[in-house]
This record gives sequence, structure tokens and C-alpha cells, in this order.
Amino acid sequence: MRKVFVSNRELVVPGTLLAQGPFKSGKGTFKEGTRVYSTVIGLVDIRGDTIRVIPLEGPYIPEVGDNVIGKIIDVKFSNWVVDIGAPYQATLRIQDALEEKIDLLKVDLRRFFDIGDIIYAKVKAFNEVNQIDLMTKGMPFGGGPLRGGQIVKITPSKVPRLIGKGGSMINTIKTLTQTRIIVGQNGWVWLSGKKQELERLAIEAILKVNRESHTQGLTDRVKDFLVKRLQELKEQGVVEDIPEFKVEESERNDGEA
Repeated sequence: MRKVFVSNRELVVPGTLLAQGPFKSGKGTFKEGTRVYSTVIGLVDIRGDTIRVIPLEGPYIPEVGDNVIGKIIDVKFSNWVVDIGAPYQATLRIQDALEEKIDLLKVDLRRFFDIGDIIYAKVKAFNEVNQIDLMTKGMPFGGGPLRGGQIVKITPSKVPRLIGKGGSMINTIKTLTQTRIIVGQNGWVWLSGKKQELERLAIEAILKVNRESHTQGLTDRVKDFLVKRLQELKEQGVVEDIPEFKVEESERNDGEA
């Protein structure tokens, strides 16, 4: 017998009975017999025969295929140790980072990535003993460290809201602040602006989305907030012009419940 006891995007608490029948238990759930229960406070996400719960708070839990931003915290003989904001440290092995073959006895890995470097990587594997393997080979931006800029951290479950439908929200922030922004699914956001004032404005907008992600009309509010602040910066002589940017009607309710 197949039965779902909750609706999609419904807020649930640990122990909530979500469904019964031939369902797959996704992240944030556990299965007891044929029944699937929630293990966290979060929003139900039903896709086909898989049910998961996206946590509202808590650390990032990796999934294979996730694109993440991380920080190199140690350099070993043949790999790098990376902090990605998960409960466990991640590993970037040399074969998953470099196209070329190198002699480890002659080459110092710090030549490629050093402690403190920020990287953009993909989660290659995450197994039952909590070993997280990353890969940068073949990733955008050349697979090398991200130079300059700074990191802003938001709640991982709010990343889809920051990105928006078809990238609408993040493109609004990028365009109006003229800032380069890369969003990791682990909730780490790297950004680098042409001017410090514009970079700070982009950070303010990102944190606004993080705080107000559950509210209606957020896309328009973020745009209005940015335009108002840009007008102030223009009056102060910090910026010369405010980029023209229109939020399409199809994007206005992007991601909003």
C-alpha cells in the first residue's frame, strides 16, 4: 500500500510519519519497515519515489554531485584536507585534482593548492564511514584556487532560494553589484567585487536572502534594496551608473511558497 501523509514543502519535525509503501528514504529521513519518518526539522521534498527532508538549520551534509566551495586546511603527501562546512573533513586526492602526472618525491603539492586556498570542487564520493572525496579536475574556473575575494556563509538549505529559478536571484545580485559570485551547495558563497563598497552591498543582499528566504515577494524586495543603496552610492560619487536590470514576471515568485 502506497500512501503519503504530508504535502510537498510541508514543515515537519523529527519523528513525523511521512509516507508508507515502496518509497526510497532520502536525506533527513529513516525507514522502519515500509514507513518513512523525518529525522530533522525541515521541509518535505518528494521527487518520484524518493522522500527527503531539507533541514532548516544544521551543518551541511554532502551528497554526491554537489558543487561546493572549500578551504584547504592541510597538505599531505598525496592529497589535501579540505573544510567544506560539513561535520567531517573532506579529501582532495591528487588524481582528482590534476590532469598531469607528477613525481610526488620531487614536487611539493603546495605548488598547486596551499593551506588557506579557496577551491570550487565537486563531491565525488561520500560513504558510510563519512569519508568525503572531492574533485576539482574538469571544474569551471580552471579547477585552481579562487584568488582574492571573500567567503560568506549561509544556511545550506537556503542555497536554492539564493540561486533562484534559472539563477534569477543570484543574477540580480551579480548584475546590480557588478560582483563575481560563486555559490556552493554547502552554503559557502565566494564573491569578488570591482569595488569594496559593491562587494559589501552584495554581501548585504546575500544575507538578506538568507534571513528572509521564507517570505513572499523576496525577489522584488532584494532588487529594490539594491537599487536604493546603489542610488545612495551614486550620490556619494562611489558609482557612476546603476546597471539596468529587469526582473521578469516569471521570476517574481521564484522559489516562494
